[in-house]
Amino acid sequence: MHIETDGLVIKEQNVGESDRLITVLTSKYGLIRAFASGGKTIKNKNLAGTGLLAYSDFVFYKGPEAYNVTSAVEKEVFFDLRSNIDNMSIAFYLAELFGELAPETAECEELLKLLLNSLFLLSKQKLSGAQIKSVAELRSVAMSGYAPNLIACEECGAFESDVMYFDIRNGNLHCSNCVVGESGDDNIPQTSAEYEKLGLSAWQVPLSISTVTAMRHIIYSESKKVFDFTLTDKAQVELSAVTEAYALEHTDRHFKTLDFLKSLQGI
Repeated sequence: MHIETDGLVIKEQNVGESDRLITVLTSKYGLIRAFASGGKTIKNKNLAGTGLLAYSDFVFYKGPEAYNVTSAVEKEVFFDLRSNIDNMSIAFYLAELFGELAPETAECEELLKLLLNSLFLLSKQKLSGAQIKSVAELRSVAMSGYAPNLIACEECGAFESDVMYFDIRNGNLHCSNCVVGESGDDNIPQTSAEYEKLGLSAWQVPLSISTVTAMRHIIYSESKKVFDFTLTDKAQVELSAVTEAYALEHTDRHFKTLDFLKSLQGI
């Protein structure tokens, strides 16, 4: 049986001397793992279309045990990513993250669209890599069933206080009057490493209202407006730390691509 769909190659693995096993995030069928016979050879017609981060129109043959790529016509290969190693590393990390979040059998159009928009903005350097990464992390985790409740304080319903506390484990907010747990500290962490130093024993991390507002925008805005906000450098550092911590908590995964990104940034 043949199936047709658009999709983005989010992982590739060499098989033998000339073949590839690729993982494709498709709009119609979620994740598909397929063999690209001869996909590494220069003269192969599917070479570009089956490369890592290639967005292509695919035809797959579904065999009794595996999918095989019949054709892959590239639509976008995000060539400009290669001009900025930090943004390229973010792209690789997001590909790995979305591969963990995406289903294997269900429609995945919105998740694919979010990743494609993120890659486009990274490749064209339209926004800071940090902001794109934060949006993609929080929005994708929310779309995958782990949406935090950021409307108001979980206890009293207060919309905001000067410092709000975000519960990374349970995904809700507490105002400074209702904060529970052991943190009780208004010193807002400035890096993901500082979040780790908290031990997350109480899972309550303090955030400025600017960062909370940005998180609300990421969760509740229309998809076409999700990247449309600005932050101070300080607030962006806060946002980067908390969205990363939330993504790692709710995927329960260790990402080698994230380790590499941090090594580039000296973290």
